[in-house]
Amino acid sequence: MVEFALLTPLLIFFVFVTITFAVIGQAELAVSQLAYSAARYASVNPTLSASAIESYIKAGNLGSPSITADGGALLTVNVQQASGFGEPVTVTISYDLSSNVLVSSMTTLFASLGMPVTFPTTVTATETTMSE
Repeated sequence: MVEFALLTPLLIFFVFVTITFAVIGQAELAVSQLAYSAARYASVNPTLSASAIESYIKAGNLGSPSITADGGALLTVNVQQASGFGEPVTVTISYDLSSNVLVSSMTTLFASLGMPVTFPTTVTATETTMSE
C-alpha cells in the first residue's frame, strides 16, 4: 500500500502531461486543417475580399469548433488573396493557446517545480493553394 501512495502522484502527473500534449496536438491538427480549408475556400472564391474570407473563417463555417468558438476570438487570420487565375493564395492561421487552462496550469506547475519547461502558447499553420 505504501508503494501505491508513493507512485500515485507521479502517475497522476504523467497522465496530466499526456493530456496536455494531446490538447496541444489537437489544436495543432485543427489549425492545420483550418488553414488548408481556408486556403481552399479562398482559392475557389477569388472575388471575395480578404476581410470577407477572414469573417467566414472566424464565424466557424470552416474548422473545428474547439478553435473557432466565441466567433474565433482566439484566432488570428491573415489572407493574401491571389491577383488572378493560377496565382497563389496564402492563408496563415494562428491560435492562442495561452487561455487554455490546462496548458497554462501545466506551465505554471513546471515553473513552480523549478523545471524550465514551457508549453507552446501559439499554434500557427500556413497553407498556399492556387487560385481557380
